[in-house]
Amino acid sequence: MTLSRPEVHNAISLRMIDEMTEVLAEAAGDPQWGCLVVTGAGEKTFTSGGDLKEFAQLRTREQAEEMSIRMQRLVRAVRNAPLPVLAAMNGDAYGGGLEFALAADARVLDERGRLGFLQVTIGVTPAWRGVSRAKELLTRSTAFMLMSTGEVIDAQQALAYGLVNRIAGAGRALAETLELAGKIASHPPLAVRTIKQMLNAPPGDTDADLEREAAAFAGAWISADHWEALAARREGRSGRYTGT
Repeated sequence: MTLSRPEVHNAISLRMIDEMTEVLAEAAGDPQWGCLVVTGAGEKTFTSGGDLKEFAQLRTREQAEEMSIRMQRLVRAVRNAPLPVLAAMNGDAYGGGLEFALAADARVLDERGRLGFLQVTIGVTPAWRGVSRAKELLTRSTAFMLMSTGEVIDAQQALAYGLVNRIAGAGRALAETLELAGKIASHPPLAVRTIKQMLNAPPGDTDADLEREAAAFAGAWISADHWEALAARREGRSGRYTGT
């Protein structure tokens, strides 16, 4: 899926929110999809965030809340989609664009890319689940520093903070993300999707948590894909998986 508005740095409009929601629903509903890769058009920007020119028309509290909820629902759908969603960050990501990237299961950033929570510089707060994701990925003090200063960081800093998982060579973010997607998709899809589901569950150590993990494992153990994977390993061939 390509965010293709290079003339405005791939800014996300209300129409794009709806279009991305449709693409994600199609991918999530088709077990043949191994991964969904999201990237931006051009070589400079993944996405600059919300389309501020369009959003300037939002003048009431109700309109602002409605826009935020629409995008938050998309971000939640990315997080909860059964298949992995990977962000091939071909360039900079700012404001809501960075929030959107953080919804992905993994992020590969072009070595020239820069990231920043710029919302504070125009007098607003993150609105697309960025605070929630930052709490998972960053220390509180680091999240506060980045969000309250609007500081722009480079790829190496982003990797050190844990905002991205890998740095790609110049112009290679999409290619390297597709390689990663291919590796993930080469494994039995039921196991991959169950791993994502387990990681999305809140942490806990109760009997119910133990039973939930055991049930997930047992479901994968008795699946046809598990036995096919073992057979493929014994026979030195690629597995033929059905997701069952």
